[in-house]
Order: sequence, then structure tokens, then C-alpha cells
Amino acid sequence: MKKFIPILGVVLLTSCSIHREIRKDTKAHDPEVNPTSVGMVIKPIVADLKIVSVKQSVTYTADLKLPLTEIKNNAMALFLTTHKCDYIVDPVYSRVTTVENSQLSEIQITITGFPATYSKIYQVDSLPKSVVQYSSLTLPVKRVEYTNSIESETKGKSFGMEFFTGLIPSGFVGAQIDYAKNINGLHYYMALEKYSTPGNVDFDYAVNTTIITKKNIAYDHSAISIGVFKEKAFSNRFKIRGAGGINYSMMQFTTSLKDNASKTAFNNTSSIGLRFGAAIDYRLYEGISLIGRAHANLALYNTIGQDGDYISKISNIKNSDYPLLNISAGIRFNF
Repeated sequence: MKKFIPILGVVLLTSCSIHREIRKDTKAHDPEVNPTSVGMVIKPIVADLKIVSVKQSVTYTADLKLPLTEIKNNAMALFLTTHKCDYIVDPVYSRVTTVENSQLSEIQITITGFPATYSKIYQVDSLPKSVVQYSSLTLPVKRVEYTNSIESETKGKSFGMEFFTGLIPSGFVGAQIDYAKNINGLHYYMALEKYSTPGNVDFDYAVNTTIITKKNIAYDHSAISIGVFKEKAFSNRFKIRGAGGINYSMMQFTTSLKDNASKTAFNNTSSIGLRFGAAIDYRLYEGISLIGRAHANLALYNTIGQDGDYISKISNIKNSDYPLLNISAGIRFNF
């Protein structure tokens, strides 16, 4: 594990990812209420409007250095300038907001409405009957504002680090690093585990024609695995994962087993096989997740490590306490 820590730092400095989120909102029939000024009476002003019969639109890309309160007014000014009008009849505002790596990167506002120009402005001593009748109507003031869509996209490279502890069996700890050239593609991983609960192995070895059986030889278990996994999001916070790879386990005997008669010592047992795994990822914050993991090791080839003057033939190796299914939980960091 100590040799593994510098590798984590090197990979961390060479990888990154970009998270993009696009949000669309619409606001229609935005009313403005002009209160009556008290203290001065102004002769009524009536304006005739010439309204274009076809709706027009314009898209304004905001300068993010400006206050957000000014963006809508600038979009309105762009519409008036573009279509050379004085007023917008029935304006509809559509806003697209883009967020990259939790930072606001772009705001676009599209205004659609009927351009109108003043054809005649004049003062009257009394308002026309139609204006008086309309102003006496009790009309509901409605504001229609809603979100059209939210599109979330993550692009670029991905580097992840996980630290976990065993639940079944208890008493093992592990770490994993993974890398993906495309965050939506395959992730390549390497994982290390250290099991604190000793295991036991049985095996037979031959001295000349004599078969000797050894049982319940205690060992300390550590493992390394490499492989690939693929993730799939099924909500804004949850992702599931399927993984496959190769596992190598080294089980060092707690006490070296020596056969003085044949001058042979047995020091460890090891296995190589396949690993299958799955995980569920719950995002707490951007870049930090809680992880529930499960992996199974399928040993294909077992050996016993030995040295001395005589190398025995080993057979019937059984790692009786070698865990097939491992369930763990931990934390994940995404970069």
C-alpha cells in the first residue's frame, strides 16, 4: 500500500474532467405596473402603435461580467435595435444557462414577440371611451414562468480514487484508482486490498514417494486486481457499475512451515483468477460520492511458495477461508 501512494499523486496531476449542465427557462407575459405619481396631474397621452403581424425573435448572449439584473434589459434593447421598433407586444423570454465544472459559463436569452412602432403620439383632454372601458375591467395579472429542460453532460478525461472498508467479511481495507480517457466510456482500474482476518490453507506435498498433508496453515491475505468497469447513471445522484478483471492474491504464512528432513520451507500461498464486481455510487457533492461495492474472486490457479534444497510436488491446495464474495463501503473522489 505504501508503494502505491506516490502513483496516486502522479495520476492525479495528469487527469481532469469537465461537467456541463444546460438549463432552459421561459418567461411569458411579464407585466409591468406603473404606479400613479401623486402631486402632479398630466394631460393624458395616447399612442397609436403599428404592429408587425409576424413574430420576430433575437438571441442575446450575456456578458457574464454584468450584473444578472441587467441581462434581461440588454436582451430587450437588442430586440428593439435589431428590429427597429419601440415596443414588443406579447414578449416571450427563453433563457439557456450553461454551467461547466460548477461555474456559470454562458447565458443566452431569446426574446420572441411582435415588434411595434409608435405611428402617432398625441395628448387629449379626455380619454377615448374605449380606453376608459378597458381600464375599468378587472383583468387577472398572470406571470407564466417555467423550466423547459435541464441537460447535464460530463465530458473529458476522468480520474477516480476510492477508499473502502469491508462489511462482509469484516476487517479488510482497500483502495482503488481508475482512469478513463472518455468519462462516458470504459474506466481502467487497479485495486489493492489487505485482509486483517487470517485465513487457512490445506495442501499435500511429496517427499520422494511419501505424501504429507498439511492442514489449517494460517496466512495473512492481500490482493491486487486490474480490470475495467462501466458506469450508468439512473438518476441525478445515483450511478451503478459493472466491472471485470484479473485478481492476484498473495497469502503469506503467519509462520514459515519447515520440513527439516527434506530441508524444504513453505512460505506462502498465492492464486490468480478472475474478478467480477458491481457498485452503486451516490453523489454527495460534485466530485465526492458514497460507494457501496461488491466483488467476487474466482481462483483459477493456486500455488505454494517454497524454497530449500528440495522442491516438493504440491497438490490438493485448498484455501478454505478464501472469501468468494466481498462487500464493502467507502468514499470516492472524482477529478
